[in-house]
Amino acid sequence: MADNKPAVLGGTAIKPKERHGWEAVRYILHNPETGEYLTRTPKSWALIFIFYVIYYSCLAAFWAAMLMIFFTTLPEGQPKWIGAESLIGTTPGVGLKPEQTDARIDSSMIQFNYEKEEDGDVIAGWGGWAQRSTEFLSKYDDDDRHKACSAGDGATDTQACKFDKALLGPCASGNHGYDEGKPCIFLKLNRIFGVTNTPLDPANLPEDLPQNLKSHIQNAENKDQVWVDCHGEYPGDIEALGTIEYFPNTRGFPNYFFPFKKQDGYVGPVVAVRFPDLKKDGRLLHVECRAWAQNIGYDKRDRIGISHFELQVFSDALAKEVKS
Repeated sequence: MADNKPAVLGGTAIKPKERHGWEAVRYILHNPETGEYLTRTPKSWALIFIFYVIYYSCLAAFWAAMLMIFFTTLPEGQPKWIGAESLIGTTPGVGLKPEQTDARIDSSMIQFNYEKEEDGDVIAGWGGWAQRSTEFLSKYDDDDRHKACSAGDGATDTQACKFDKALLGPCASGNHGYDEGKPCIFLKLNRIFGVTNTPLDPANLPEDLPQNLKSHIQNAENKDQVWVDCHGEYPGDIEALGTIEYFPNTRGFPNYFFPFKKQDGYVGPVVAVRFPDLKKDGRLLHVECRAWAQNIGYDKRDRIGISHFELQVFSDALAKEVKS
C-alpha cells in the first residue's frame, strides 16, 4: 500500500551546544568556531564602527552649523529679542528689599520685635532687618562709574546714572526705622534690557488711579516717571497702616535711569516707603505696592506690576506672649 504521508520539506532544528561557567564566558569573548569576538566578527565590528563615526560626524557638523547660525544672528552684547518681542515683555517686576533670611526665603512676611535687636525664639528682632537694609543700600555708595543725571540728560549706552541715597531721607541711614517700629521698605524695578518706561499721560490718567496719586502727578515737576502707590489691601489694613511716606518725595522712578543696557556698575533707582504710624500690636497687615506706567501691566493674582507683602510688628511684651 502506498505511503500517502507528505514529504518533509524542511530540516529539524539543531539544539545549540550548551556551555557553562568559564567556558561560556570564554566563548563570548572569542568563539574559535565562528571567529566572533564579543558576539561579532571583526568585519561586523568594523562596519558598525564606520557607521557610528559617520553618524556622529554628521550630527556634530549639524550642531556646529546651527550654533554658527545662532551666533551670527545674535546681536553683540544684548539679547536677540527685546521688549514686546521677548518672553518677559515690557512689564518689569517690582522688587522688594530688604530680603528675607535664607531660612525664610519663600515668605513675604516682614515680622519683627521693634524693642529687641536680637532674634527671639519665635519672633525675629529688628537687627537683622536693619542690617540687610544697610547691605542693600551699600550698592548705592559713591561710584566713579556713575554720572549725575537729570531730566533730559539720562543714562547712556555705556554709563549708568548715580542714585543719591540722601534722597531716601530718614530711611537712608541708621537702623532704617526698624528699631522704632517705623520700618522702611525699599522698592525697585527689576531690570529688563532695553526697555524704556512710558509714563502716564497727565491729561488722561487711569480711572482706577488713587486720588492722592492723581493729585501728586498733576502737581509734579518731573512727570516722566514710573509712579508708586502703596496701600493696605483691606479696610482694616488701611486703618492700621496709617500715614504712608515716600522717599524721594517725587514718589517715583525717574525714567532717565532707563533703559538698562548692561552699563558698568548699573544701579536702578529706589523708592523708600515708610510707615510712621504703624500699629505695633502684632496684627498681620497686608500691603500692596503698585508701579504705574503705560507699559506696566497689572494682575493681582499673578503679581504683575505689584509687590505684595505682610507686615507684623511686635512689642517685646507681645513677642513673649507668642512664645508662651
